[in-house]
Formats: sequence, structure tokens, C-alpha cells
Amino acid sequence: MLSDPEARVDEHHHHCTGKYSSDDSGCSHTEANSTHESTQSATRYDLGRSIREFLDSTRQRARAGLKPDELVVKCPMCSPGKPRRLAYSAHLSTSTGAFVCTNCFEQGSWEKYQELAKRRIFQNTIPKCQATEPPPFEFARAMLHQLQTNLIAHEEIYTALTGHDKGQLKLKPEVLAQYGVGLGFVNTEAPEIDDMQALMEGSDYSVPCLVFPRTAYRTNSFIEGNVNAESTDPSSLGTVLGPVRGGRKAKNRALSSMLKDTQEEDVQLNNGASSSSFSADPTDSSGSIYRTVQLKVVGWNTADLEMYVPVDEAQPGLFGFHMAGSDMTDIILTGHELDAVAAFQETGIPAMSLPKGPYQLPLDTMRALERFERVYVWLDDDHQGAEAAKLITRKLGVDRCLIVHSKRGNPQGPKSASIALARGHDLVSVLESSQPVQHDKVLDFSALREAVKFEVTNPDLIRGVESTDFPGWNSIYKGLRPGELTILSGPTGCGKTTVISQMSLDFCKSGVSTLWGSFEIPNVRLATRMMGQLAKKDLSKSPLEIDYWSRKFEQLPIYFLKFHGSTNPDTVLETMRHAVYAYDVKHIVIDNLQFMMSMQAKGIDKYDAQDAAIATFRQFATDENVHITVVAHLRKDQPSADADINSVFGSAKVTQEADNVVILKRHGNSESKVRCLNVLKNRFDGALGKVYMSFEKEAMAFKEIPPPRKRQAAKIVKSAGKLSIADRLLAEMESTNMLDHESEEGSGSSTT
Repeated sequence: MLSDPEARVDEHHHHCTGKYSSDDSGCSHTEANSTHESTQSATRYDLGRSIREFLDSTRQRARAGLKPDELVVKCPMCSPGKPRRLAYSAHLSTSTGAFVCTNCFEQGSWEKYQELAKRRIFQNTIPKCQATEPPPFEFARAMLHQLQTNLIAHEEIYTALTGHDKGQLKLKPEVLAQYGVGLGFVNTEAPEIDDMQALMEGSDYSVPCLVFPRTAYRTNSFIEGNVNAESTDPSSLGTVLGPVRGGRKAKNRALSSMLKDTQEEDVQLNNGASSSSFSADPTDSSGSIYRTVQLKVVGWNTADLEMYVPVDEAQPGLFGFHMAGSDMTDIILTGHELDAVAAFQETGIPAMSLPKGPYQLPLDTMRALERFERVYVWLDDDHQGAEAAKLITRKLGVDRCLIVHSKRGNPQGPKSASIALARGHDLVSVLESSQPVQHDKVLDFSALREAVKFEVTNPDLIRGVESTDFPGWNSIYKGLRPGELTILSGPTGCGKTTVISQMSLDFCKSGVSTLWGSFEIPNVRLATRMMGQLAKKDLSKSPLEIDYWSRKFEQLPIYFLKFHGSTNPDTVLETMRHAVYAYDVKHIVIDNLQFMMSMQAKGIDKYDAQDAAIATFRQFATDENVHITVVAHLRKDQPSADADINSVFGSAKVTQEADNVVILKRHGNSESKVRCLNVLKNRFDGALGKVYMSFEKEAMAFKEIPPPRKRQAAKIVKSAGKLSIADRLLAEMESTNMLDHESEEGSGSSTT
């Protein structure tokens, strides 16, 4: 007896190849196989009907996922009580019914999903006045076309992107069109973009911005309402999504599908523009394969301007997602959109960019990349980019990932793919020189040789992420470096939490994903303080600006541990490991050690427990290549004015395990607003020193000041703030002699 379906197919194969001579026998097996397929189709139909009925009963509006047979639905475990824009975090397969949540990692079968959902009702995320949730945001085809037309009409920016002179990127117009890159106009004073007509036409107060569309699968017949065997069978989805194939011509058709992403009757936001003015590829069918789910708007001359339309990412999408056909096996992953355009233009391999900054790989994106056999990770070729590339390859699988180095060992080489193209480098050759990540536990000197040479010859380039609020701090501390443990201590009430929250916020603005573990202060109060520090004002006096700064704060890569008071270090460690994997966290703050360890041990054992926790954090920082900052109290038996490295609460192991030890204390009497940050240990280069700062109550933050008694001797290093796209292109294109000249002048002014 052959009960297995594959075995029955094999037996039928034997009949067809002459192993059995009876024609009747062959026919009988053909009928059996047909019956089995009919049974499978009926089963899939029953599953699809069950999914649809249950989603309708819970009033969910499922989104199309980044896989053909995938729906994005509410998680039955972590979505109850969340707003609608945060509730959709579970990915449900319409083929098997299996689900997995990218937020809480809950997973299981369709039966488990229904059981959990009935146990934890999540219908309260839908307004009571609505019978179902509103449909997803849609873009008018004419609007996307107008944004592309704006780019061509803007001579300065279009020439900077497509020109071949020095300082220009040499991007081909047809490739920019394939990716749908456009140009809009944004009022920098507005909290967010809510007028599409103003984005297309601009005003007297607006500035030009590049617009990068993020695309995803438009829909499938399951969502449209035609649940059948074809719509839930991945093998038959070609009829639903269209025959996308590789090559330039196919990619042009994919672009047309992206721009024609809405039916006229489905357009909700057309701003009076007629879709008939858009000239699409006539070879494309009316059935849409992809749709634009979000626009990323980045200022051209304005460094900090970055907005999204719509603000809430209701459906996950990627820049360049529509470029990879169903039969593509290779993909290039970049940190910036223009790098993706340059990489595809020169190599012919589809390229996508990371959606949440150049150093983060969200779990939604990971799922979209599962189908590719080879992933080229092409991030900025600097210290921070190299560390992020290693982390991303570990998440995607080191066996199928290759890391691309734009500089190829030359310290003065191009930092990214777009700059390499602008300088005339052969990007195909650069791609072919990519290398896999070696096993992190086995190394020989040949694997370290280039890294050692780079570190010796470029000491300034291996410094960590620097602070923009405390420039003098950079000359001593040398930036935030991964793989290190920092102890920040000081007397009670001197402002330790205020300082580290301000610094962590500063690093977040530079793209460092941060996890905050506040065991002393509730998360709501901490987030309120940090949002005020971001706005540099007391928002309680400006209530109309709260929504604006909330949006700005929400865009930062910052996360909070849901612990308070005494907590088992093993539980904290497990959550930290999850955050590093799920959110690419690179900086972890523990505030503070004594609150976390309280009630974990008594008497003399509490010192052993604290030592064990510090040793665990030290090992975690090394293994996961993250920076951990631990806030600790001083010993009570010593005046804070005389505090030194031996004054930190606990045994000597606390400071011995740490790479850096910093003590914050008041300067002057107890009423003084001046604080002193004293670096007492620096394992990176041994530099020690003090930085003085004054507390500004209105901004709820500290401001660096010269030493109170030696103002003329103070030398403050000029902060290297964030550059706009135009400034970054200009800086990258300067001659080597100019760069060397500036570095010599800078080295003289940055010596402490």
C-alpha cells in the first residue's frame, strides 16, 4: 500500500514509463492522482474560507505581505489594546494557515491563532462607529507620475543625479524612472505631510526633497474576495501576480505596474488630478502586480528632513521591491536608496534598500529576502557600516550572504555604491570582490591583517559614533563603540539618567538602535523627558506641538524594556538577546544596576549576584557586539566630591570588567547647575579627562561649557553634524589633498 502522496505520484510515474503494461492500471492511477489533487484543492478552499470568515468576524482588514501567499493580520497575543497601526504584526500563510508575529515571536497553526484570538479579544482596536476598518491608503497614479516629472524639471538636482561631471552621480534617467524616484516640496515648519497637492506643487515656504516610493504586492485574489484553490496555492500565484521575469524589459513592466497601482474607482486621494494624463507602458496589463504603499521624503539641502507618507506603515514595503521578479535568485541590499539605484544600474542585479535606516534589518524585510539564494550586503564601508553588515549577514544566514566593500582596502576609497559610481569605479568588479563572513570563533592572522592595517593607519576612522551635543566629550571618550561595557556612576540626584538619556538620544539620531532598560523610572516618564530633550523645550508649555514631536520621536530607533524594579538578570538577558535579533540594537542602557538587582540576593550574596550580572553583561557585549551602558550608584561611605574609580558600589569586579568608567558629579556647591563628567578608565586608547556641562531647565538637558576656572584654556571640538544629501555629495567629491589638509588642521584643534 502506498499511502504517502509523493509515493502515489512515483507509482504513477512507473506506469507512464512502461514498468506496468496494463493501460487500465495507468488510467486508474491517473484518476487516483486527480482525486488526490481535488481533495487538496478542497482542503485549501476550506482553509481559505475559514480564514476569511474568521477575519471578517473579528473585523480585520488583512494586508498583503511581502510573500505572495502571505497576509499581514493582527497578532492574537500582543495586539490587544494596541492602536490599529501597531496591531498588524502577524504574518499568516494562506497556504498552510501557519502564523508568526514579528513583534512578540508568537507562532503556530491556524487552529492556535483562532484559539488565542478568542481567548484575548482584540476588537477594541477598531472604532465602535465603524463596522470594519478603513481601507489602506492608496496613491493616485497621476500623483506618482507628477513627482517623477518634477525631478526631471528641476535642473540642479536632476543634473546632480544624472550628470557625469565631478561631484555628480552618473545615474541613468531610465533607471531612476524604473525605481520611481521623484521630487516633491515640503514645508519644513509643518509637522507632517498631509497635503498631496502641496507635495507635488510646493509653496513659497517649501524646500525640494527626493521622494523614494516603497512598494509591495498590491493584493491577491484572497484579499479581493475570490478565495479558491488558485489564490491559496503558491504554485499557481503566477496567474495572480503576473508573469514577472528577469531582465531589463521585465523590470520596465514592473515599474509600470507600480505606477499604475490603483484602479480609478479605488483611488481615495487623487487631489483632482486626472489619471488619464499618465502615460503607462502599453504592454502592461490592467491587472496590477505591485502598488506603492509608502513614500519616503528626504530633504536635498536639509540634512534632518525625513518624512513618510503615510506616516503609519500600515503595510510593509521596500524601496526596489518591485524590481525583483519571481524567478530572481540574487539580490543586493543597500543602506541608502541612491546606492540601490547605482548598484542595479551597473550590475543588473535587483537592489533594495533597508527601510529603517542604513543599519537595521526588520523582521518583515527578512521574510521578504528568504526566497533569494544569494544576498549581497552593500552598506557604507566604514566602521559602523561594517559592524551592521556582519550583524545582518548573521540574521540572514552567513552561508548565502556576501559583504561588499566599496573601498576595497583603500582608506581614501568611496564609502558607498553611489559614490563609487560617481568616481568612476567599476561596480561589477567591486561586487565580484565581495567576501563571506568568516566564522567568528575561528580566526587566523590573514583574516585580521587588513583590519589591523586599517586600524593602525586610520585611527580616527575606527572611533565610535560621536556625540553632537557634547563635542568635547568626543576628544576624550572617542565615541560609542560596539563590544564595550561602560559604567556610569555618580551620587544620587546629580543627573545620571538625564545625561545618559540625552546621550542615547544623540546616538539614536545618528542611526544607533538603542534599547532602554529603566528599572528606576517608569517608561512613560522617561519617554516624556527624552521627547522634551529632542524638542529642546518644555512641551507642557507647547501642547499643540506634542503630536509633531511624538512623530519625530517615533521615527527614532529606540525601544524600551518593560521591566521595573527588581528583575532576574537572566530574564533581562533573554529580552536583550531578542531585541538585538529583532531590532538590530547596538546600544543597551541599564538604569540602574542596584534597582535591577534589589531583592535578587541578601547580605554578602548581593555582591556576588551583582558581580555575576556584570560578568554576564560583559560577555553579552562581546558576543553580540553591542555597547552596554550600566548606571550604578556610588558607595554611601565616601563623599561624592572625592569619588574615584574605587567609589563605585560593589566589589572591584564591577570596574575591572568595564571598558570605560565615568563618574558624574556636581561642580561647586549643592545648588550648582554645573556638572563634571570625569572619565577615569578608557580601555580604547587610555585617554582620561573631564568635561563640564551646565543644566538648562527649559530644555531638560545639559549643555557643554568650558571649564569654569580655565575658560581660555578650553578647546571645544567642532561637532560634525549630520549632512544633507547635497552636502554629502560635495564632501565626498573633494580632492584628497583638500581632505588631508583639513584633517591636519582638525587634528591640531581636537587635541585635549
